[in-house]
Amino acid sequence: MSKESLENIITKLDEGIKSVINSNQFSDWLKFATSFHNYSFGNTMLIFLQNPQATMVKGFQEWKRDGRYVKKGEKAIKILAPIIKNNEDNSEEKEKEIVGFRYVNVFDVSQTTGKELPLLKPKLLEGGEDEHKALLNKWIDLLDIPVVFKEINQANGYHHLEELYIAINKNRSVIQQLKTLIHEYAHHILHSKNNGEFKDVTNNIRESQAESVAYIVMNYFDFDTSDYSFRYIAGWSQDIDIIKKIGTGILKCSHNIIEKLKVVKVEELAA
Repeated sequence: MSKESLENIITKLDEGIKSVINSNQFSDWLKFATSFHNYSFGNTMLIFLQNPQATMVKGFQEWKRDGRYVKKGEKAIKILAPIIKNNEDNSEEKEKEIVGFRYVNVFDVSQTTGKELPLLKPKLLEGGEDEHKALLNKWIDLLDIPVVFKEINQANGYHHLEELYIAINKNRSVIQQLKTLIHEYAHHILHSKNNGEFKDVTNNIRESQAESVAYIVMNYFDFDTSDYSFRYIAGWSQDIDIIKKIGTGILKCSHNIIEKLKVVKVEELAA
C-alpha cells in the first residue's frame, strides 16, 4: 500500500471521529462499540465508518480457518495494523517497538457464509428482580473495590475519591443499581486520584466517559440503558487528539470490566 493511501485512511479516520463525536451519531457508535470493545478506538471508528452494521470482523484467512468463506464480490473493510520491530540489545529480552502502520483487509461475518458460529456473548436471562439481584451481588464480588448500599438524597450513587469505595442508592431499582455500579467503577478505573489516567479531565468529560462505559458494558450483557445513558452523556472536546485519547479510555475500560464480569454464568442465576 502506498504512503499516500495510508495517509488517506488516517485522514478519513480523523474526519470521521470529529463527525461522529460531534453529532447524534455518537449514540450509534456506542451501540456499535459493544461488539468491538477489544479493538482500538481508531479501528472501531474505521469499521463503523465503512460498515455501521458490522458485528464481527476477521481477515480472509481467519474466516477460512473458522470454516467460513467470504462471498464473491464483497468489499473489504480496511483497518490499521501496527508494524512491530524487535529491538535487540545485550539483554536476553527483546523489546517490541511500533515503527508504523499498514492497512489490512477484514470482512464482517455478514459478508461470509459457511459453518455456523457459536454464540459469543452471554444472553442474559429474562428473569425478575431476584435473578438480577443475584447478578448484582456476583458482579460486586468480582470488583476490586468495596461497595456499600446506603440512603443517598438524589444521586444514584458515587465513587468516593478519598476513601476509595463505591456507594449505591439502596432505594433504586436493581437494574439501576447494576448500571450505577458500572458507572462508578469506571470512575474508579479512569479517574482515581492515585492512578486514574484521566483524573485531571473536566467534569463533563469525566461523566461522559463513565456513562459511555456503563452503556457499553450493560449493552454487552443485554441491558438497554440507552434512554438513560444517551441523555446523560455530555459534550466533547473539539481537539482530535483529546477525542482519540478519551475514546481509547472508554474502550479500554469497557473491555477491562467486561472481561472481569463475563465469567459469571448468567444461566446459573436462575437455578
